[in-house]
Amino acid sequence: MRNRTRSTIMAGFCVAAALSISPPAYASSSGCTGNAGGNGSKCIYVTGTKLKVKTVKATLTKNHADNCGKATITIGSWKKTSGKICKARSFSWGPIAVNKSFKDGTKACASWSNYPDSKACVTIHK
Repeated sequence: MRNRTRSTIMAGFCVAAALSISPPAYASSSGCTGNAGGNGSKCIYVTGTKLKVKTVKATLTKNHADNCGKATITIGSWKKTSGKICKARSFSWGPIAVNKSFKDGTKACASWSNYPDSKACVTIHK
């Protein structure tokens, strides 16, 4: 009986030790809108843990060459706008370091000045 108790205690200790040294689990989310052939496919990519956003990235893909544009990313009242990006068909900005916590339900959105009719969004949750 003693060996069985020791084994149980040792197993419990090993599980507890393993859990305490595990790295944090990062969640990621992405959202897209539009299509490459029409108003451009706009996407936002967010990484973080629960309500803390670590990084954010915006992309725009289209089937035809176009003019230059600027990306704007907003997360609640947090806002960043890129410089002018000139690419033929695929625009990308980021990842941008945010490292900030937001309220549950806050929207993170990405828009592009050369395709202003819509934006890609995700909602931050616990």
